[in-house]
Order: sequence, then C-alpha cells, then structure tokens
Amino acid sequence: MRELVIFVIALILAVVFWENNILLTALLVLLYVARQYRWSAKGDNIIYISGIILGCTAEFIGTHLGVWTYSAPLFLNIPLWLPFAWGLVSVIIIRVSLPFIEQ
Repeated sequence: MRELVIFVIALILAVVFWENNILLTALLVLLYVARQYRWSAKGDNIIYISGIILGCTAEFIGTHLGVWTYSAPLFLNIPLWLPFAWGLVSVIIIRVSLPFIEQ
C-alpha cells in the first residue's frame, strides 16, 4: 500500500512540476531518499540504478529515432527528472510484485 502512495505522490509531482526540470528532479530524488530512509529493502539501490540506466537507454533510443519527443528536454533529449522517475517506478514495481511472486 505504501508503495502505491509513493507512486501517487510521484505522479502528482510530475503532473504539477513537469515544466521545472531542476525542481522536479530534486523532489523525485528526495522522495526516493525519504522512501529509502523509512522503508529500505535489500537490493533497492541496485533496482533504482538499473531502472535509471535501462529507462534512460529506452528513452534515448526512442527520442533519438523520433518515436516520441518531450516538450522540455534537458539531457539527451529527455527531461532531467525522467531517469529518476524510472528508477523510483522500477523499485515500486518490484516491491508491489514481490508479495505475489513469493506466494
């Protein structure tokens, strides 16, 4: 449940602050740090970094080939905050999925 609340918070932040790359980046990083401080689980940082790398790679390829574009790109044709959103969502997906997998 808390992971879904964190997801909703991240989504609201993205919707409200998407035009301000620096602010949204800082808020998403702070959200992840707060989550880690309060509910850290083994492997979260590896999942987070992997999500950033894989998400960035997919976004770079998609934007480079012209499949999609962003209205406020700042880094490699994507918004600065997007890799951190990918990292956070990667952790959330794993944490929400694990209870179903472990049964």
